[in-house]
Amino acid sequence: MSHQNNGQCEGCLQIFQKYPGFYQPLQDWFFGIQARFPTFHISCAGRGQIDQEACFAKHASNAHWGQSAHNVNAAIDTFFMIDGQYRLDRNLFDNVMQNLDSMLSWYGAIGCEYFELPHIEMKNWKQLYSSGILKLVE
Repeated sequence: MSHQNNGQCEGCLQIFQKYPGFYQPLQDWFFGIQARFPTFHISCAGRGQIDQEACFAKHASNAHWGQSAHNVNAAIDTFFMIDGQYRLDRNLFDNVMQNLDSMLSWYGAIGCEYFELPHIEMKNWKQLYSSGILKLVE
């Protein structure tokens, strides 16, 4: 299913469902924002070992499997779809990120750990993982 700018994108929902157990507060935040900004979508949510190592090999990630919030279903990569085109426009992101929840980190923000415009993750994903709330996805 392709992405739809209707505020309730089935394509985004399917990405969240690829790996069971996606962290519900992040998913809820995303769909709340998408209802307000229907052109805002996700390109990636969870990543299993094969997906993560493929991203690392093509330099789309700095992390091996087990080192990324994606691997515990606690991160999303996002984009905008404008006139059928995928866009990573700084102004669009700045608009949406004014609504960033305090539990989240956006790697497009000034002073972020490393710059990755579309990446949003739970700030405390490592603690959630070590306490057993989040689990590695296969």
